[in-house]
Amino acid sequence: MMKKLIFTCLLFGFLFAYPNVVSADTGYQSYESITLTEGKLLENYTKDEYKDYYSHVDSRKFLGWRIYKVNTNIKLSYISETLFSYYNDGYTPIEYTYKLDRKVTSKLGLSASGTIGVDFKNDRKVFTFDLEAQLKLTAEYTVSSEDKESIEIKLDVDPGTQVDLYIYGEGKITNGVAARYVFWIRANRGGFEVFIVTTQYQRLEKVRI
Repeated sequence: MMKKLIFTCLLFGFLFAYPNVVSADTGYQSYESITLTEGKLLENYTKDEYKDYYSHVDSRKFLGWRIYKVNTNIKLSYISETLFSYYNDGYTPIEYTYKLDRKVTSKLGLSASGTIGVDFKNDRKVFTFDLEAQLKLTAEYTVSSEDKESIEIKLDVDPGTQVDLYIYGEGKITNGVAARYVFWIRANRGGFEVFIVTTQYQRLEKVRI
């Protein structure tokens, strides 16, 4: 009887070692726009889609994760932010100089829903309970970087013209649902999403208004 009681206490302690996490945001969700070639972002999953996807991971197992990938390595493009937008409503060209010092961080983004969490490990974000290792992602999905850059742009803004400078990038995304089991008991279930930047640069556009 005492052995059963100790086992039960240890089991529940292991199951609830981390608090439940409803959602986690790593930055890319706040981008001005994200355009996927197909599929959808985790934040746009519907309740019916979750119900369907969960059916692929609800079969119980002794230990570990069950994973169902909905979208894998889907190509995307994005505009993360508009650095400046200037409109010349006068009659003569205006010389404009723009300077910016900024820090570019994290080429890798993670997001989760349900009771799957995102945590920090060795100064980078990871899914709790080693989920990313079970996802078997390629090496480029495991690297995060930090760079500093300085921008100085001089240009003439013609009359009746608007100039926009924004950060444009391309990347890939993988998402789906997963469930973790401990002694056949489901401990965690939710959605996961991994976002990787493959290229990013400043794009300057002149538009006649």
